[in-house]
Amino acid sequence: MNITGHIMTDGDLKTTESYRNIPMTPRLKEMLLNLKREKMNSLQYGQEWDNNQYVFLNTIGTPYVPERLTKKITEFIKKHKLEHMTIYGFRHSFATLMSEKGMDKEVLRELMGHAEFETTDFYYIHVSEERKKKEFERVNFEEFQGKTKNAESKSTQAKRYFLKKKPQKKKRVLKLA
Repeated sequence: MNITGHIMTDGDLKTTESYRNIPMTPRLKEMLLNLKREKMNSLQYGQEWDNNQYVFLNTIGTPYVPERLTKKITEFIKKHKLEHMTIYGFRHSFATLMSEKGMDKEVLRELMGHAEFETTDFYYIHVSEERKKKEFERVNFEEFQGKTKNAESKSTQAKRYFLKKKPQKKKRVLKLA
């Protein structure tokens, strides 16, 4: 979106690949349609709804300029006592969550609009503490599993393995004064 004087206009995107369809869940679609209905009902007297492709519109039914949207998101985060997040941070969160959920890397690359997965991987996917913990437990469990033929569930076996490892009693050392 370009701002020329006081008129906002849409410009062309960088490449034809920048134009892409992003799938959404039925729940998200319904939430966005509800938001649209709320905005339509809240327009000031005499204003007409501009049926454009934008989802987040201001009180007069036009798209937010980027600076104003950033301000609104910051206000929302403070109001609801949420963790700090920037508009661009949503892209990082999306890539990280989809990676953690096992999305195919080529699908994720395309959704992110990158030519190479390495860009998505290096700049956008972050490894959470929870993911580190689960991966560590998986690797240790595989090592443990090779040592037992027990038919217990994996989680039960893992719990037993980690519970068996009791800390050694400390040796008493007599200190001379």
